[in-house]
Amino acid sequence: MSQPVRPQDRSALQFERVWTREALFVDLEDEQEPIAPALIESVEIRLEVRIASSDEGRRAFVTLRAVLEPPAGTRLFSRLSAAVEGAFTTSDNSPARLSEFSRLQAPVLLLPYLRAVVSSLTAQTRLSTVVIPPLNMVQLISELASRTTRDAAPAESRPTA
Repeated sequence: MSQPVRPQDRSALQFERVWTREALFVDLEDEQEPIAPALIESVEIRLEVRIASSDEGRRAFVTLRAVLEPPAGTRLFSRLSAAVEGAFTTSDNSPARLSEFSRLQAPVLLLPYLRAVVSSLTAQTRLSTVVIPPLNMVQLISELASRTTRDAAPAESRPTA
């Protein structure tokens, strides 16, 4: 089945471009042995999203960063991190809509690019290729947003444990 995309079907939100912001892999100097794939699957992944805007809110720069850490007590690698950044614009002068899009959808669009950077970075190492698995980005972004809101609350209004 095919369906032509009409001009009225196009969004006012545009994905201008994407680039690699960071790509860092530091292996352990004294290790030469290949690593079992099961250990690679146990690597912890932490994601970070940063958003900056310009042009009076008509352009957003969204950075998606991953830091991968080996399980405690293992000697897989010293450091592995990568980040990609995308530029997004709106043609309908709706900064609020671009802001919401930047928080909720832009990180989802950037994840395949981040996955490609990490895979390329590790493809020729003793680790073999590390692939960021499919992630529930909607849930991760929701949790990140609630954590950011909670952390930004004034100290007197924060719940105590």
